Amino acid sequence: MLYSIFLYQTKTGLLFWEKSFKDQCEPFQVEMLSSFLSAMNHNIKEMIANSSRGIKNIEMGNLKVIITEIESLGLGMVTITDVENEKAVRKILPKFIKILNENFEIFKDFDGDPSIFEDLDSQFMKIIKKNKKVLNLKKPLKEQLEKLKKLDLDSEPDKITKFKNERNFLEDQLKNTTILPFKIEILNSIDQIDHKLKDKENIEKNKSRKKKFATELQNTKDRMKYFLEKAKQAINRSVHHSKGKTIYETDFKDAYLNLYSFSSKLKIIGRDDLCAECREIAKIFIDKPEDQVHNFPNLISKVLNMSEDMDFYLK
Repeated sequence: MLYSIFLYQTKTGLLFWEKSFKDQCEPFQVEMLSSFLSAMNHNIKEMIANSSRGIKNIEMGNLKVIITEIESLGLGMVTITDVENEKAVRKILPKFIKILNENFEIFKDFDGDPSIFEDLDSQFMKIIKKNKKVLNLKKPLKEQLEKLKKLDLDSEPDKITKFKNERNFLEDQLKNTTILPFKIEILNSIDQIDHKLKDKENIEKNKSRKKKFATELQNTKDRMKYFLEKAKQAINRSVHHSKGKTIYETDFKDAYLNLYSFSSKLKIIGRDDLCAECREIAKIFIDKPEDQVHNFPNLISKVLNMSEDMDFYLK
């Protein structure tokens, strides 16, 4: 069965569109995919980046994640299906790609309004309805759910295998991401699995890793606060000693150095957007392009008004 389709922007990991067949599988997704989907959503940028050579498969128990990179559109299409239905889903992927290429304008001019994908949704559904096998369950959904509820960890090797496969997937994602908040979130999901597996050794190991990442995150926040405060102090100091110079003519070298250091810490917590913005401002402080003469006071105010509550910058 095909459970979900996601369309992401390859460069940023921004979710453009999602199609889940909730009328048939929402309970099953809640039961089987909660931590898996959470990890996937938070690491989608890295997952798509790792699939740059074409289609990459991730298998977890009886589930298959197929990641298809569409370079011409800067898109990554992620489909989640049963292993048994993989062939049926693969047959319709080229048809999906054709539709996406025919509707390239909606991705180029996307402004955050999901209503522009209504026609895309309709075209995808027409293909799916013509290929009914992709939505067929080999067993009734209620029967699958009842089996899940009755699984006994001590006597059911399939369930243990499923949890171990999920855990291995999450461990790979933990290694591949450098973003501290994501590391902590993934580790929490791993810890839930280890408790289900009653794996005392890994539960203790997770405690140490959680403490380590929490300490690293706090240290990063402390350094962020330090560099932001120093950047503001440097700006105020430069303005105070400008001796009649205009804001544009004033030397902001110290502010540049501290703002750039602040931006580096933003990257560690996953704020690539703010990191890029702060680095651009810092660069303007040094390069002083002529087209920024009138905008210079606004940039100064923007930095001075930045929040000093570091939790504000956490996603």
